[in-house]
Amino acid sequence: MRTLLLTTLALTAASLASAQAQDRAGWPTVINFGLIPTEGSAASEERFRPLFDYLEKSLGVPVKAYVGADYAAVIVAMQNKKLDIGYFGPKSYIEAADRAGAVALVKDNAVKGGTGYTSVLISKAGGKIRSVADAKGADFAFVDPNSTSGYLVPLSHFLLEMKVKPEDYFKRVTFAGSHENVVLGVLNGTIPVGATNNLDLDRAVEKGAAKRSDFNVLWTSKSIPSGPIAARKDLPVSFQTALKTALLKFNDAKGLEQLQLKGYVAASDSDYNPVRDLNKVTQAAQK
Repeated sequence: MRTLLLTTLALTAASLASAQAQDRAGWPTVINFGLIPTEGSAASEERFRPLFDYLEKSLGVPVKAYVGADYAAVIVAMQNKKLDIGYFGPKSYIEAADRAGAVALVKDNAVKGGTGYTSVLISKAGGKIRSVADAKGADFAFVDPNSTSGYLVPLSHFLLEMKVKPEDYFKRVTFAGSHENVVLGVLNGTIPVGATNNLDLDRAVEKGAAKRSDFNVLWTSKSIPSGPIAARKDLPVSFQTALKTALLKFNDAKGLEQLQLKGYVAASDSDYNPVRDLNKVTQAAQK
């Protein structure tokens, strides 16, 4: 009888192990996690490290960070299957969805703004530029062509609301490469006027790199859907489900504080249809 019981238990354990192995079939052996460069590479990795550590424990798979040299690098890396998942802004997400088969799983629920954030145009406090009208003829910096708050939304403001082209309105238009570069450039006087967002402006203040009183906010957009964490759609559904479940349960106090989040909430591809529509209208206005 005892032998029969032990045999039954062994068979049950083997069956469970086999089922678990099947559930994890096709999972990546290392999760390559891409990050758009909103700030320096080392700072981005440090900010996301508690989340990476949590995912490693929750999923039982090592996580390797990749911070792109620019937004396009992250999209291309996923397109070439060098990345499994990525943190995107709304515009870079719709590009990744189109070109790399990215599928939104969760999105930011920020401490300030919840599931939305705003684009802002900023200048240095104490200078002559205190309005968008004052900025005419000055040098101007966007963030990156695939940035939402640092390019698409302010560009749409110029083209659709002000009825001007940035290259005609400003003396010179450049791309600073990251939100942090815009904020610090305005602070240091190398960028007279720049586009960024409320979250990255707040992040610079929280890091002690600047004070809120160092800046004039010349314009603020309507709310933009917060950025998603997305996975390649060709990855196993079991992996995507496990990843989404883990992200929704992430509640590490230090990790959330570093990310300026209350947590993550479920996201769907359709959440970003307004950004797709804005992108189409803005592209048409550029012609």
